[in-house]
Amino acid sequence: MSGKNNIHKKTGIITVSLMILTITASMLFFVSCGKEKTGKAPASDSAEEQTADTAETMEAAEIAEASETTEPAEVAETADSSAAEEIPSKTASFKLPGSEGSDKSSGAGENSNAAWAEAYHKYLVDFGRTFDGYEYSGPEYRSYDYIYVNDDDIPELVMQGQDEATGNIVLTYNNGKIDELQTSRLYFDYIEKGNLLRNSDGHMGGYYDYIYSIIDGKWKMENCGEYYVEDNSVMWDDDDLIYEWNGKKVSRSEYEKALKDIYDEKKAVPGSGVLGYEEILDKLKNSAQGIEDVFLEDSKDIHKYEVIVKDVTWKEALDDCRSRGGYLVRVNTSEERYYLEDMLKNNKQEKLVIWLGGCLNPKDGHYHWYDGEKYGQAALDKDEYYKFCWLTGEPSFTGVNADGNMTDENYMCMFQVKGYWEWNDVPEDISPFYSGKIAYICEYE
Repeated sequence: MSGKNNIHKKTGIITVSLMILTITASMLFFVSCGKEKTGKAPASDSAEEQTADTAETMEAAEIAEASETTEPAEVAETADSSAAEEIPSKTASFKLPGSEGSDKSSGAGENSNAAWAEAYHKYLVDFGRTFDGYEYSGPEYRSYDYIYVNDDDIPELVMQGQDEATGNIVLTYNNGKIDELQTSRLYFDYIEKGNLLRNSDGHMGGYYDYIYSIIDGKWKMENCGEYYVEDNSVMWDDDDLIYEWNGKKVSRSEYEKALKDIYDEKKAVPGSGVLGYEEILDKLKNSAQGIEDVFLEDSKDIHKYEVIVKDVTWKEALDDCRSRGGYLVRVNTSEERYYLEDMLKNNKQEKLVIWLGGCLNPKDGHYHWYDGEKYGQAALDKDEYYKFCWLTGEPSFTGVNADGNMTDENYMCMFQVKGYWEWNDVPEDISPFYSGKIAYICEYE
């Protein structure tokens, strides 16, 4: 129980005046072996409802297409200024687009470095893009780090909250899926490579030890311990605590033995985050490439590139690059992609809409890199690497033109949405929407 009882004895005396001024019984809220325990009054929102809302937001984030009038680098942000409610521990799964049927080998499959690092990177960017809750639980106010809970080589990712009400999110990844654990309050520890994580915390007469393992790529609560007082509105001490283990009332000594039998506190490592938002995004980029430096001028995949800012159609960009002795850029690897993104960042060209050298091949209905004469490698989200590059819900193959009519979208571009370069399919001419912001990259070998 992490020595928590030694500070509980006088809790009622210290907090009784604060309780009268600032709390009600309904705020005593924690998970009870998968059920709610709220003292005298029910919680305002169930854990299931809160998690379902989060999952729905992540799965169905609606981002404007490049063919619409929304600025690609300027996406509206909203923040709920009301005080955050304490969130109970809960898990949710997120299926990554295009993960079905992919190669699962260690080199290029769903559990490769590129796969999990890209997936976490995408998750964090989507989290930041769609977040509209309590301001101080947003991505910029959290801290991050890798931890290793189970015995595979893929780290779990900690998203530590700034306050107790926010708690933590701990992500795990397996075979194209991310599973999310939301802790109740902040404290948790884990046994490294032992596949055990304990969320152990509480306040105001309600305390818990929730023990989780990762089973088939998902978080599962294996054991649930709780100790609490029946009425926290009056003074109480340790003798008033009621102990339960997996829903069954037990003595304190039985509780402590049950916990000790399955969780060795001497091996436990406190969970925490040490990196800021931008730092963890950079670390994930490096992990995806298996390297320490994202600037790879000497790599065989990195060529020479020229950024040209000019309001042209896709076909005009293609022809101009060919006339210069190169071709409209083809992004063949994550290494090349990150090099280009860093180049644009260093050039302060992050608000441009960039034509890419990909278009729809009418023979198979898929997007391919095209050199003006023949179609090359496919660039669609069903492929292992490219599934992480496209804007959520894209390619859509059709969209609305400047006249408000539906039109085919056969050409590839990229633009930034909340700090992340996204690919999209658009019509051949996007100048009615992005005049003065259109650019293209010529690649030279």
